[in-house]
Amino acid sequence: MAYRNILIPTDGTQTSENIIEFICSIQKVMKAQINVVYVVEVPRNLPLGIPIPEKADLAREAVERVKAIAEKHDVQVNTSIIYARTMDDSIMSTAEELKCDVIAIAQDNQKLRFFSNNASNIYQRAKCSVWLFNNKS
Repeated sequence: MAYRNILIPTDGTQTSENIIEFICSIQKVMKAQINVVYVVEVPRNLPLGIPIPEKADLAREAVERVKAIAEKHDVQVNTSIIYARTMDDSIMSTAEELKCDVIAIAQDNQKLRFFSNNASNIYQRAKCSVWLFNNKS
């Protein structure tokens, strides 16, 4: 199967940026559209549109690093920041909306846990393929 449209959720961590680096490095072979999304989870006790400056700053910084990685590899990457109640539902709906073939997820190696809750939910419920990248450092 050819993967032509990839969604990479990022949380600004090195693990996420390693995935972006890898996908960008092989983009010219894959010829895939790369979409990177940073989801800002808004607590239910706050209105969805309310500014959360510290979270917005982290999101903007992460997106700027994504753009720098893409520029280094001379590839086009679509980036967006989404404000949502839950990360996993937002990622899956974005993948459907963009008609993505695959979601590439970063997973930090955690003791006694195979997936984080978000990664597990996406892996089990996504309507497209899911690639899981595990950081073993």
